[in-house]
Amino acid sequence: MSAATQPIVPTMPREPVPQKTWSTRVFSLPVVQGLLLVYLMLFVSASGSVVRSLVDPDVWWHLRNASELVRGGHFIHADSYTFTVAGKPWINFEWLGELPYYFAYRWQGDRGLYLVLFLLAAAILTGIYCLGRLRSGGWTASFFATCIAMLLTTVSLLPRPLLFGWLFLVIEVGVLWAFQKGRDWTPALPVLFLLWINTHGSWFIGFVLMLIFIACGFVQGEWGNLYAVRWTPRQARKLLTMAAASFAALFINPYGWRLVTYPLDVAFRQRLTVDNIAEWGSLDFHSPRGKIVVGILVLLAVLQLVRMRRWVLQDVAFAVVAVYGAITYVRFLFLLAILVMPLLAIDFRGDAGRTRPVRDQRFISVLAMLVLALMIARAYPREKQLHAGLAEYFPEKAVSWVRNTAGEGNLFANFNWGGYLEWQAPEVKDLIDSRVDIFVHEGVMGDYLRAVKPEDTFAVLDKYQIRYVLLPREYPAAYLLNHSAEWKRTYDDGQAVGFERVR
Repeated sequence: MSAATQPIVPTMPREPVPQKTWSTRVFSLPVVQGLLLVYLMLFVSASGSVVRSLVDPDVWWHLRNASELVRGGHFIHADSYTFTVAGKPWINFEWLGELPYYFAYRWQGDRGLYLVLFLLAAAILTGIYCLGRLRSGGWTASFFATCIAMLLTTVSLLPRPLLFGWLFLVIEVGVLWAFQKGRDWTPALPVLFLLWINTHGSWFIGFVLMLIFIACGFVQGEWGNLYAVRWTPRQARKLLTMAAASFAALFINPYGWRLVTYPLDVAFRQRLTVDNIAEWGSLDFHSPRGKIVVGILVLLAVLQLVRMRRWVLQDVAFAVVAVYGAITYVRFLFLLAILVMPLLAIDFRGDAGRTRPVRDQRFISVLAMLVLALMIARAYPREKQLHAGLAEYFPEKAVSWVRNTAGEGNLFANFNWGGYLEWQAPEVKDLIDSRVDIFVHEGVMGDYLRAVKPEDTFAVLDKYQIRYVLLPREYPAAYLLNHSAEWKRTYDDGQAVGFERVR
């Protein structure tokens, strides 16, 4: 049969693919789910009559640092807050991350602090949500994975420059994963690391992950469900160039090489920090977060058996780093949320090739967004709730007593209250605050721990010629001083007790 006489097979006309306009993108299910994530974050972290989201002992000396920079116009190079390490060299390694909190506090007080915290937490969650979409191709699968990630991030939803670090990590991972998919945003990496090193020491984690990501691309092979794809020469040159530029950008900071090497100081010279600060402790598998981590690992294993998904080498390397970090130090649960949850979204979606017809549901989306916006506004904590959380943890009532002791003798105050007193009563020089690093190096941290445990309380108080002591009422050292003839209790508000040396 010639071509001219062949029967013509009728074809079904294709349905026109609807063009996405700005309104269909904005008023869409993914945006609705993003707003729902923000509401859930508020519900989990800020519900109740007393909100403890601002209860971070570090925030006060961060505000003091920013105030010194803004008012004095110079970077801090030595301590001036305490009488124990006054004049000793100290670098403010989070100076850039402190400024947003400081200006927000000057503008709105406690509510300003919470606003910066809220915006950062919302940006991090939204970023994880977008990472899940980038890897899985499905918004709904990413939504459920991000809900789990949200439970992990509550470990450190506090007003800290650290949150900027986690946000920068989300951006970095997005740039690297997009590069694997053929979209080159790597020129943003040097700028990112320039901001990162001046904001928080977590830049070191991001730089190590970038090096791991690049190194995995110099391997080619397949091992069961694990495979690696070698970079093309052009890709390798681009990544190595951006890594070199990012490393050079690290030295653009007010402290030079000292700021670049600071993470190594934390890792190798601050064992008292790691051993005595709760967030540096290992993950407790009996705690709710520990059980969530176990559930995540079991879920990953089961889904792997069911889906038999193939894993690229970079993903396995990131997952190993995240799991090790989260188990070793509880503060690194954020790594699990950022690096592993988007990968879990791949298995949540299942058949990534399945498509569904796109329908115009803008009216429903607009209605849902309005409802969620109202719910977020209603759940947003009020000033009274925020202040109640602060007053429950910090010695607000004792500030006047502390001010009356200024200039009359050395003050020994609770480690977690040091920064608060330095901010509320800057004229008073106390023994220690929660900066930790300088006090570890100078031996003050060890002495403080011996005094409050108590192991050698009176010897430490004598060593530093302490005249006044302010401690939580339930501390063993407070009980000891209360039954000592050498000390007289001169203040007690039910939360804090103050003592004065009488001999």
